[in-house]
Amino acid sequence: MKLKSLKEMTLKEKLGQLILPGFHSTYYDDQIKTLIEDYHVGNVILFTRNFTDAAQVRELTKKIHEEVYKATGHIPFIAIDQEGGLVTRMMKDVTFAPGPMTASASIEDATYYTGRMLAEDMIRLGMNFNLAPSLDVNNNPNNPVINVRSYSDNPEVVARLGKRFIEGSLEYGVLACAKHFPGHGDCEVDSHLGLPTINYDLDRIHKIEMYPFKENINVPAIMSAHILFPAYDTVPATLSKKILTNVLREELGYQGLILTDCLEMKAIQNEFGTSNGALMAVLAGADICDISHTLEFQLKALELLEEAVNDGRLPMEVLDAKVERILKAKETTLPYLEKYFYGKEMQFSEENNRLAQEIVDNSLTLVKGVNATLTEKTLVIAPVAQAKTIIEDEFDDRNLAKVLKKEFKDLNVLELENTDEFKERVLSSLDNYDNVIIFSYNAATSLKQVSFINDVLANKKEVTVISLKGPMDFNKYSNLSNYLCLYEYTPNSIRTVVSYLKGKLTPKGKLTINL
Repeated sequence: MKLKSLKEMTLKEKLGQLILPGFHSTYYDDQIKTLIEDYHVGNVILFTRNFTDAAQVRELTKKIHEEVYKATGHIPFIAIDQEGGLVTRMMKDVTFAPGPMTASASIEDATYYTGRMLAEDMIRLGMNFNLAPSLDVNNNPNNPVINVRSYSDNPEVVARLGKRFIEGSLEYGVLACAKHFPGHGDCEVDSHLGLPTINYDLDRIHKIEMYPFKENINVPAIMSAHILFPAYDTVPATLSKKILTNVLREELGYQGLILTDCLEMKAIQNEFGTSNGALMAVLAGADICDISHTLEFQLKALELLEEAVNDGRLPMEVLDAKVERILKAKETTLPYLEKYFYGKEMQFSEENNRLAQEIVDNSLTLVKGVNATLTEKTLVIAPVAQAKTIIEDEFDDRNLAKVLKKEFKDLNVLELENTDEFKERVLSSLDNYDNVIIFSYNAATSLKQVSFINDVLANKKEVTVISLKGPMDFNKYSNLSNYLCLYEYTPNSIRTVVSYLKGKLTPKGKLTINL
């Protein structure tokens, strides 16, 4: 395949390399058609909304590859947030990979296997850019958006496990993107909804937040954080030349791609405007601007960037350097696309499915006390999961109670309800049971859930709490004797729970955060 060189590209073709737009259909719709065919955009980001099954998405990505090549003379980046676990955009006909903290708690080198299995499915479906892993240090249990998307609260562990994920991804030629620079772990505001601030001095930021990025400075791409770091600048990292150019490029010597997080997130949109934010980000040092949703913002960003080139704010030599970086990165993925995607049939890996389940099974962690046991008089209470943040995905069925009722016909199983009536009903019935097993989900940020579980603990001695989203709620409970945790509420972890309650597996996981 002959690829157009930088010297052969028009200004519009160059500018089209600088944005990563999303669209809302499962087919090549008018929005993406306009961006590619009229504005020569060279990249696309896909979400769950763009998928039905493998056959459909292969047709879609094949069309995107064809049209981008016709419009730009180059291959596209087709990107996706495929972190595994709770942030999984593709779910059908592919391996449902474990999440980051699941992998870190599980078998040796699980993060490498996770990066590799995700990349294998992606490249076979025409995608060559994974917006993962998260190298954020999970040092704030109240963080609403990072949480189990992080490997650990130890920067050295995050750096080591993140490196192995990146190496696994590159086995199939899929570029990995470390995020969210210089660190999103220690904040309590979701940047999808507002502008967080991390108020630490430079020494602390370099030693903790920035450490995993410094240790992975050869990663193909780094995504910026929409977070204010007053020690550096008065604007968020995504828009800060001091952070993206002075620190990341010059001080740390980073040579790869700098990508923004989505500029339609409220941290940028509300404060600076999405399209203006794109211009500010590029001038600050970003190479690619993620604008995931709205055509108006995508087109306006291209217009503002063209104006900046014409009036000299974005010098042509700076633009050319960015485009050259992008084209070279794309070229590294071409041999893998030719080997696994162009003209090839999709192949599914049963071995990867088996390995993913093994990783989740081995992540089950006994944190305190003894293992749960079932008797004829055991009460089990389980929540129905809903996505708690914008970044999480809704799965077709995350109803553990429903599965347990099917698998254990004689077991007393209740769906957890956050109502006073439900609480009173359970508390008044506790004497009828030998023991109680309560599954919690996201309880660290749910006062009602914590209150309910504490009331059960106060009124019943034989209680086991099993968290389905890491151990962040462990310290919220009084009179807690038995506690286990998984690190995701997914189809894989539901199967793990069933196997555990049937006595087919014992907890082997290890905590990677301090309680």
